[in-house]
Amino acid sequence: MFSRVIVYILALGSVPSPAFAVTKPSMNMGSAFLQTIWALLIVIGIIMVIFALARKRFGIGRIGEGKINLLELRHIMPKTTLALVQVEGKLLLLGIGAGNISLLADVSDGNPLKKTTQKADFETLLAREKDK
Repeated sequence: MFSRVIVYILALGSVPSPAFAVTKPSMNMGSAFLQTIWALLIVIGIIMVIFALARKRFGIGRIGEGKINLLELRHIMPKTTLALVQVEGKLLLLGIGAGNISLLADVSDGNPLKKTTQKADFETLLAREKDK
């Protein structure tokens, strides 16, 4: 008896009923145009928010008119960056790490890699090490 009731309920659920039919609203050109404009405004708003965040974080779009200008950033490792900065006409190469900033070179004179030591041969290096 109980199984017959379950079969009838399942049979009634599989028969489509006009009372439960989902009607789709008719869409005309005006409402489709308004939906398209609304979606376009949302996309433009998202792009503007992303640009504002990138400008704040990375300095995109700034005009270098101040005394300190960031010329270039190079990410070396996840938390290590090289920065080329111009401060009142001097070019400085900075190393930026986790929690510290250090001056690596003053490259404003045009020759950042001055050779302080000349290339020595093996005998000279061995003699220096023996003297120590």
